[in-house]
Amino acid sequence: MADRALHAVWAAREKILEVMTQPFAVNYKSDQSPVTAADVASQEVLVHMLQHDYPHIPIISEETTAKPYEVRNRWKMLWLIDPLDGTKEFVRGNGEFTINVALIADNHPVVAIIDWPEARVTYKAVAGKGAYRIAQNHVQAINSRPLTQPCRAIISRSHRQSEVEWLNSVGLAEHSLSLMGSALKFCRVAEGEADIYPRLMPNMEWDSAAGQLLIEEAGGKVVDLHGEPLTYNKVDLHNDGFIAVGDWKTWGPYLHAHDAFSK
Repeated sequence: MADRALHAVWAAREKILEVMTQPFAVNYKSDQSPVTAADVASQEVLVHMLQHDYPHIPIISEETTAKPYEVRNRWKMLWLIDPLDGTKEFVRGNGEFTINVALIADNHPVVAIIDWPEARVTYKAVAGKGAYRIAQNHVQAINSRPLTQPCRAIISRSHRQSEVEWLNSVGLAEHSLSLMGSALKFCRVAEGEADIYPRLMPNMEWDSAAGQLLIEEAGGKVVDLHGEPLTYNKVDLHNDGFIAVGDWKTWGPYLHAHDAFSK
């Protein structure tokens, strides 16, 4: 199933790159988030291919309206997809956008694909099977790293101030800080290029599902603002926020000792 999802993501990547070669309009949804022809094209490819291969598995996507919880609650398995994560970065032309696909079983991600179209690099994880980086047909296992001082933090370009204040509040004033868009931040933690990625603003389940499994299979952990693992297909598809770290054995005691979690 991971391989089939991988091929669907690669087909969606080509559609996005095709849109990039020509002028495109930027429209805005009711929440004022942007949407482009690339979002729509990627969505169409992913839904078509995943439904063709697995017609019995429902899909929840950023670009569609989710079924009521009374219906979703009966689903044992589903796909969570974000056909273009980081549309703002896509519009800005900085290349920091991804395609995110996760297979959810019993409320937890079991397959994760994060594709970086601009670089033609893909990250893949399967529960219990490890995390991998795929570039130019070369597959490399990736691993996160334990807490180091000063730590290497990575945060969103769009939500900087609250995350910087939080890092300072938990004793991480001395840190190197990188800014990046989309789910690429999860990838940086998973491959040991960053130590911690805090996201304190509300976000959607399709923003975090693939990244959570990628980091977990690389040796790290993603927890909510109370220190508990994220779960999926909830009544409300929002996450209040999360903290992604490279190694829970070192980060867990540190964050608890510094009162990092909401009561």
